[in-house]
Amino acid sequence: MALSLSLWPSPLFGLLHVEAAAVVATAGFFIAGVSAIGAFRRGGDLPSVLLGHIALLAFPLLLLSATLLWRANCGYFVGLGLFLLFVVPSVIFAVAVGFALTGGSIRTPRLWFCAIGLLIATIPVAVDLLFHPQLYTYNHVFGGVLGPIYDEELAIRSGLFAFRGLTLLWAVWFIGLGRWLRCRNTASGQRTRLVRSGAALAVVIALIYAFAVPLGINTSAGQLERVLSEQRDLGQFVIHYQPGSFTEDELAWIEDEHRYRYARLREQLGVDVNDTIHTYLYPDPETRAALIGSRTTSVTPVWLGTPQIHMLAERFSAEHFGHELAHVFAREFGMPVIRASTAVGLVEGLAVAVEPPDGLPAPRYQVAATLGMANDELGRLDAGPADAIVQSMSPFGFWSGRGAVSYATSGAFAGFLLERFGADMLRRAYRTGDFEEAYAKPLTELAATWEDEIRGLEPDEEAQAIASWRFSQPSLFERYCPHHVPAEVHLTRLAIEATDAGEADEALRLYHEALTDNPEYAPALAGWTRLLIGGGLDTVLAEERLESAIANETEMVGEPDPLLVGSSADAYNSMGDTTRAQTMYAMALGLLPPFAREAKAQLILRSTLSIVGLRAVFSLGDAISRAELLQSLATNEPVLWFFAAGNLSFAGDAAGALNAFQQLPTAENMTALDDGQLEIVESNRLALLAHYADRAGEYAAAYQYAADASRAYREQHETGPAQLMDDLAAKAWWYLDRTE
Repeated sequence: MALSLSLWPSPLFGLLHVEAAAVVATAGFFIAGVSAIGAFRRGGDLPSVLLGHIALLAFPLLLLSATLLWRANCGYFVGLGLFLLFVVPSVIFAVAVGFALTGGSIRTPRLWFCAIGLLIATIPVAVDLLFHPQLYTYNHVFGGVLGPIYDEELAIRSGLFAFRGLTLLWAVWFIGLGRWLRCRNTASGQRTRLVRSGAALAVVIALIYAFAVPLGINTSAGQLERVLSEQRDLGQFVIHYQPGSFTEDELAWIEDEHRYRYARLREQLGVDVNDTIHTYLYPDPETRAALIGSRTTSVTPVWLGTPQIHMLAERFSAEHFGHELAHVFAREFGMPVIRASTAVGLVEGLAVAVEPPDGLPAPRYQVAATLGMANDELGRLDAGPADAIVQSMSPFGFWSGRGAVSYATSGAFAGFLLERFGADMLRRAYRTGDFEEAYAKPLTELAATWEDEIRGLEPDEEAQAIASWRFSQPSLFERYCPHHVPAEVHLTRLAIEATDAGEADEALRLYHEALTDNPEYAPALAGWTRLLIGGGLDTVLAEERLESAIANETEMVGEPDPLLVGSSADAYNSMGDTTRAQTMYAMALGLLPPFAREAKAQLILRSTLSIVGLRAVFSLGDAISRAELLQSLATNEPVLWFFAAGNLSFAGDAAGALNAFQQLPTAENMTALDDGQLEIVESNRLALLAHYADRAGEYAAAYQYAADASRAYREQHETGPAQLMDDLAAKAWWYLDRTE
């Protein structure tokens, strides 16, 4: 009871869900076991003791349920199931072990029980994570860890149920052992029956461990390679993927990214990776969750003997891959066994510092932007950057903070150390976690020097916008309804997948269900409106819903979602009401943040389209059929080449996308646009040409387009996208230099 009450103040642990279930299971195991030993030594019988301890679980269940009175728990029934699955078997197992320990002549059964419990709680976890490529672990004491904390949706796998069944089998075995120890002086027939039943049960338990991989209790490298059965062997890398996941263009680009990013990191960090690196690219979140317990979060389990990276295929990008590959390099100078650093902020900070640019302002400018903000919702940055860095170096300090704050501040700090002092000192600090030994200065002094440098920077409007949004996002420990994905979000994701597959009727059905759950959910309203436009259907009802959602959101938060406003503009455009459409397009453009460049360019170009052209952009069917339709109409509306290229790129035809995009008129030839719109469209045109040329392996063209895009962005004082183009140009030059 006291434990449950102590959990109440925590937003994460004070509600009935997986974290609270694991804490109660752990406490329940040790409390029940120690208490049961006392009861058995006083002559208590097994059924009474066991049922008594199970009955006592009603108190933590009721107390954790009581928090529903003042704190929402959107996943209460999932939490209830996990409580029963985690806590009840652990308590039964504890009583069974206590029963066995009190059946013999052990003098200190409580001490033995605690020692056994600690071993069971730790050694199997180490075995699971050190010898299997998985991010989950199941445990007889605390129930289990289902996956990484950054996954918004839990992966509840079949192996969890199999494992908790195994816990109960162990409990039955220990009860049998306790009975055997208690009947040593009785008839041999009863003892023989107990031995036989115990041996049979031991065989069943052994078989479960032998088939742990098929049952989902563990994941093996062989299992991964059976599912991701296609391979590309690059010598330094082996890329594993599912057949049909990529086109040849996409595979060629992925291979090139592997080669270039490896060379770049070797130069930056001054080390080589002394083993073959395995990259596992999963076709979808469900397959990934079933295999390793993580749906979306890219991970590099550095503690495993073989360097490896695990990513969703759709999330493979220069930035994400470069970040994970940095972890692979860092394992070369990490601590023994764990191959990481005890200074947790350096683990992620180093990867952020050397990852490729993402088109946004660098982390140091984002951190600098917070210094001038009158905002008390910035997590640990409220106390100042130096203090945030000191806290981020401890495991609890890093993981309990807001993700964006921890990653950006530690990334900016690691970048400062790398630029100011070089890779040798950073590698030394990483290995030992001792900054004073590596730099002859304590961490507090280094952090203060870094903060002084940060205070000397002048962040632009874009850095302020992205920092204000990113750093105000709550952490898992602050989040409303953690681990819960609302029905409208899940249904909208399925609708988008159906739309991409050309299944319009299914997509419409799913959008209808999503809007039934939440009539004003912006992505569902936008997707539904686009399907209506693409199908040539009446959009009056969609416009009425959009108008209502825009009015409600304006009243609630002061301004509407630009996605709603842009969709409203598209609806008016499709109805031929060009005056209202242009007004809404202009409003949506003004609402988009500075860093939403491609969204701005798309909005501007959609505002120039005829009804026929707009319907073609949102036409039903798969990406290839949409691209073919757009190309056939582009003679009369050349702007449609922009959207045709996007569809071809989505379909994996990089060369086709490049060829289509090269047909797009330059901004100077788009007479309907004003000067500000021309700047946005032209810089975005050059950047996309560079990206498409890079994806197609046309490195001479990629270099030229990237250089031109970088100049255009710098003329507009946009350093974030300029650095992205500089990185792409450097990659193109590296390949051009290799072929000369």
